Amino acid sequence: MSLQTRFVFKQGAIYGVGNVLTKFSGLLLIMLYMKFISATEFGAVALFETIFQFILLLSGLGVKGGFNRWYHDMSDGDDKKALFFTSWSFNFASSFMAVTLVALLLWFFAFDVFKMELPRGVLTYFLVGTFFRLLYDVPFYLLRLEQKAREQTLWLGLNLLLLLGFSFYFLWYRQSGWTGIYAAQMWAHLLTFLAMLPFIVRRMKPKFLMPQLREMLHYGLPLAVSNVLTVLLTLSDRHIINQYQNLDEVAGYSMAFKVANLLQMVVVVSLITSYTNYFFKTMNRPGSMQFFASFTRLYLLLLALASLALVLFAPELIFLLSFGSQFFQASAVLVPVLLVGLIFSGYRQLLVLPLNKHKRSKRISLILIFSALINLAGNFWLVPLYGKMGASWATLMAQAVAMLWFIYEVRRCEVVNLQTGKSLLLFGVWLAMVALSSFVADLSFWAGLLMKGGVLSLFLLLLWFLRLVGPEDWTAALRFFRKE
Repeated sequence: MSLQTRFVFKQGAIYGVGNVLTKFSGLLLIMLYMKFISATEFGAVALFETIFQFILLLSGLGVKGGFNRWYHDMSDGDDKKALFFTSWSFNFASSFMAVTLVALLLWFFAFDVFKMELPRGVLTYFLVGTFFRLLYDVPFYLLRLEQKAREQTLWLGLNLLLLLGFSFYFLWYRQSGWTGIYAAQMWAHLLTFLAMLPFIVRRMKPKFLMPQLREMLHYGLPLAVSNVLTVLLTLSDRHIINQYQNLDEVAGYSMAFKVANLLQMVVVVSLITSYTNYFFKTMNRPGSMQFFASFTRLYLLLLALASLALVLFAPELIFLLSFGSQFFQASAVLVPVLLVGLIFSGYRQLLVLPLNKHKRSKRISLILIFSALINLAGNFWLVPLYGKMGASWATLMAQAVAMLWFIYEVRRCEVVNLQTGKSLLLFGVWLAMVALSSFVADLSFWAGLLMKGGVLSLFLLLLWFLRLVGPEDWTAALRFFRKE
């Protein structure tokens, strides 16, 4: 394994620790929620999550993406501090406006969105907590740009400890119901921001770089608009399910999505975060795209292995999270379909980097908006007919279109061997293993565990036999944690 690859994967492993902590704490919180709130209320919590994602993307108006792109172009340390000050200040103002806008919309249309009356205080706690969460978003971008994975993981760990502690306090001790969920989030995000404030101040130089801000907005605003529209359209599945069915069905879909989304958080986010910083730092060096192709192959192999494990053990995960609820067990059948969409999405998130290198932000926006429209149309078509399974298929179709279009665009702007034939073969083997897993789903626990381990082993053997994995990959895996 080259020094480049080892560095990126080690950084990704450190980010992975933070993401594993995030998902583990998230799973603990789901178990806590399921003990103290109903399935209907859990469905409402899922809708609040989509609203948070909308506010997150609306805040900054693309400046955070521009900050990512322009930071390493600033050669002087003081200029970098001034750029951070400019980005954070703009994010503060735009976040306040975004939260205020959503507050006004929910004040008038909350019942139309949720189809239920919200408990007193839920909306206030949610909005205040969201605002403080947004205030340490740009500092997290800075830590990633400086490749300080350990520091970011420590800050993330502090936030998760606070969130878990306050959640147990409000739900278990105070018996606050689902109002306590958002009270806990508010206090956790407020205290995290206050703890980070000295770090934020130290990294600033009070100088507003208006020319750079205009450049960042020019670059990032099309992406921001497309991302906001994409979130509105792609996360509309929960809202469409609620409109055509009910919050219980939203809860079932959300449970399956949370299990499948472990792939996104543990593998995709960790490696994309690590490699994105490295990509922008080295994109103009000779051989950078050859390394991109090499990294892509290893990345897809990890996606395939991790997603197959999730398909195999999804029923056990859902059983554990829902305390054996038969209602939520029925959601396990959605996980393989959702995971195919997430594999396509994970590949797309890697393919966007060469287009960012060439500042093709408008083309990226066009692809994302078009695929989001496909998702929206698919949901309106399939959800009334097939419920939450229809929403899963709509997501898969939209992600497939986006991925194929990104492959086409990358080939237009870069000379790079993406090894499409091997990728298709890998996907075919993965689908065969998923089909095989359906035969072991109804076995007893220990027999099922043994057979599922056998399916994973067979998958690895087939990768070796078909030469999708070679001896150098095993050697690289053994050497991964050695000192460079």
